[in-house]
Amino acid sequence: MKEPIGRKMDKIGKMYQLMLQKDLTHLDIDRSFYPLLLIEGGNGITQQELADKLFCDKVQVVRIVDYLSSNGYVERLPNKVDKRKYELSITEKARKVIPEIKNTIENTTKIACDDLTDSQVNELYNMLVTIEKNLLSK
Repeated sequence: MKEPIGRKMDKIGKMYQLMLQKDLTHLDIDRSFYPLLLIEGGNGITQQELADKLFCDKVQVVRIVDYLSSNGYVERLPNKVDKRKYELSITEKARKVIPEIKNTIENTTKIACDDLTDSQVNELYNMLVTIEKNLLSK
């Protein structure tokens, strides 16, 4: 019997994350690399919007943001329109390490796809996008 596709994707995701962690151990950040990239491109993204993008609940996002904030990577700024909401903003410290994080993600992806042609990588990505769309539509 073949391993279920969800299990295979989960296992690969964990292996990928572990490699990223290993290559970025010198930063005082652990496992929360990707949310930084979403916050960077989010132009005042809220914690709820971040939770939606990460497909996790608000409690998990609060923990992630607390962690990133305590390490000096993220700030919570009051929303000018709705004082109950906070917008997330990356700090100068985060701006300095984001290029390295992006480069490490790119290198890790190259390692993961080492024996695949560019065409196969594109096909794989398109298949994953299709799977994602299928699951979102149900």
